[in-house]
Amino acid sequence: MIKVLVVDDDHLVRRGFISMMPWGKYGLEVVGEAGNGRKALEFLAEQDVDLLITDLAMPVMSGIELMKQVKQTKRDIHMVVLTFHQDFELIQEALRLGALDYITKVELEDEQMDEVLQRIVQRMQEQTASAAMTPKPELAAEEAMEDDGQRYSAEVRASIKRAVELIRNGLQEELHLPEVALRVNMSRSYFSRCFHDLVGKTFNDYVRELRVERAKSLLKTTSRNIGWVAAQSGYPNEKYFGKVFRELTGVLPSEFRKMEKSHKPSSN
Repeated sequence: MIKVLVVDDDHLVRRGFISMMPWGKYGLEVVGEAGNGRKALEFLAEQDVDLLITDLAMPVMSGIELMKQVKQTKRDIHMVVLTFHQDFELIQEALRLGALDYITKVELEDEQMDEVLQRIVQRMQEQTASAAMTPKPELAAEEAMEDDGQRYSAEVRASIKRAVELIRNGLQEELHLPEVALRVNMSRSYFSRCFHDLVGKTFNDYVRELRVERAKSLLKTTSRNIGWVAAQSGYPNEKYFGKVFRELTGVLPSEFRKMEKSHKPSSN
């Protein structure tokens, strides 16, 4: 059985959460509970635990501080956030610390208990498999990509596909890996690995290439100034946009536009 520790400062919420979830159905067993991070650390010093489910905002020691301590001393413990507040910054920080998932009040109110536990167990298995992987030789890159597609679950592949759609539809917005990972419900580190394996590029490289391709299209089809093209492509800083554009194409945006115009056939 997977041993679980539940940490929440609200006794009624904690007891309700423990009693309502079908733990045994998914091979889970709650072996302990605590009202704050310090009590949780005391429990962990005496008892082996596989999965830590913790609230974030707690007195004495917060869930964030608890996760930092666990990450340093108990690296083999999987961590999940239990949050009744959609505090984006706290959740983002938790994901940076290695949380593999987070459970929201909405999910529990909608009686999605089975779905939540099934997802957590699956991600525990994926995280364990991911940690055990060794780097693949560069010479076997094509075979590695095929293996990656088969190795990751359908849920992970769907999450990465969703991330690609978010990127394509949001090129004008700020796009940062942690936020996109959060929106597809994956931890930052695992999302980064899966994205690279399944898309074939790092997150940042993929975003840059799509933005430059969009800029090239706008430079070809409009006569708007470079600053406008930069903003429409997700670069509010025109100077930085020019630098990125040149790195990927070898020419400045203005030079690219001139080249495209010179290649167009005369209308006469």
